[in-house]
Amino acid sequence: MRKHLLWLLCVALPAGAQDWLALTLYPGGDLYQAGHLQQLVGATQNLWEVKDGQGRTPIQSLDSLASTNAIATQGDDVRFRRLIETRELTPAGLKTLAGLVETHPLLGPRLVTAQHDGTHFWLRLAQPYAKAEKAELLLSYAKHLAADFNPNCRVASGAQGALEGFQLNEWTLQAEGAVPSRTATLQALQQATVTLRERSLQAYSAADILAYLRQVLNGESGLPASDDEVGQLYLIAESLRSRDLQDLARPDFQRLKVVVLGRQRPDTPSLPGYRLDTTARWSSTPNSYLTVDCR
Repeated sequence: MRKHLLWLLCVALPAGAQDWLALTLYPGGDLYQAGHLQQLVGATQNLWEVKDGQGRTPIQSLDSLASTNAIATQGDDVRFRRLIETRELTPAGLKTLAGLVETHPLLGPRLVTAQHDGTHFWLRLAQPYAKAEKAELLLSYAKHLAADFNPNCRVASGAQGALEGFQLNEWTLQAEGAVPSRTATLQALQQATVTLRERSLQAYSAADILAYLRQVLNGESGLPASDDEVGQLYLIAESLRSRDLQDLARPDFQRLKVVVLGRQRPDTPSLPGYRLDTTARWSSTPNSYLTVDCR
């Protein structure tokens, strides 16, 4: 392993499109400031305190910069930790954090704006809600975030912000019979993702995270060279209690996921030996997306 600190960011994937709510927070100035990130951690945790009309916690997961986990390696030591650690918010640590956000295939623009002046939140609802109830919950989350982050923050009306006009698509593919070798499937999956990325802001699959793990753990570029190497990378992720790789592809490759963020609805990816099982889609509307502006 490399002899310096490396982080593998492990992000939870948003679920069914009808159950997503999204927020963008503009903290004021550059996002990568120690004060902003310290406030972000507390404000994000407090979002779990929001209740619906029946006193229930509406969300079952929250995907954001402050709730992202990391696999950190230093020398031969590998550990699992939060991405934002207050003791790491030094000038050098902030620079490293910004670089990792830009280079990690599962993070980047899905959680941070291109200008580094804002960050996105994806909230997965724990149960179905009517359209009006979703709108009320979204506004409640936005108001809580504004109040907890900074008293000067305001909730902007309408679906305004960096995600305006965007949509998130997630496809789950199911193997139709005997699964081809995992290395062959990864090659096809990587090509499908590359094609999708040509017309989108971001696209990723298990092929991207496996290539990233291989690079940071072994210093080798490209996809795993054998099915045995694929299995070894799964074991590393499993031993550190990270489920993100398995969310994108089960170890037996019976089910695969592909995720795309962009302005256009792309064509459904096609892989030999697989059929489309489920599709999830989110798009920015006043009932699904709000901005908290603290500038």
